[in-house]
Amino acid sequence: MSDDADQPQPEGSDERTNVQPSDAEKAILDLKPPKHRKEDRVKREQREADEFWRACLSTPIGRRECWRLIAAEDAAHAFQTHFRAGPSGVPDKYATWYAKGEQDFGLRLYQRWLMLDVALVALMHKENDHRFAKPEGA
Repeated sequence: MSDDADQPQPEGSDERTNVQPSDAEKAILDLKPPKHRKEDRVKREQREADEFWRACLSTPIGRRECWRLIAAEDAAHAFQTHFRAGPSGVPDKYATWYAKGEQDFGLRLYQRWLMLDVALVALMHKENDHRFAKPEGA
């Protein structure tokens, strides 16, 4: 067995000049994905998110749970502003700002749903929001 394979080759005598890297080698060398792949992934993920929320809003149970997510007291309370107080009854500005953050999250989610499908959001209100309830006898 010859040890010539282990010896460095003189310059200009590269045996691999005509050899192309395999797909696995290309993947290893191409660690940074091209920009268009990232943009495609972002668009795909956005489309999938839109489909997910539309599916949630398209069923009565999904609309009920979406409503609970944004409007319940123990959730995002998007349509109510809370001013919190500490145990001694003194207003607690930090707890109030925390509640404001919850509310803002709920409002952002609600506005996203409005951009997706106004009719389904209106139906969600009609089914779950007591302010949209029809008076008896009407």
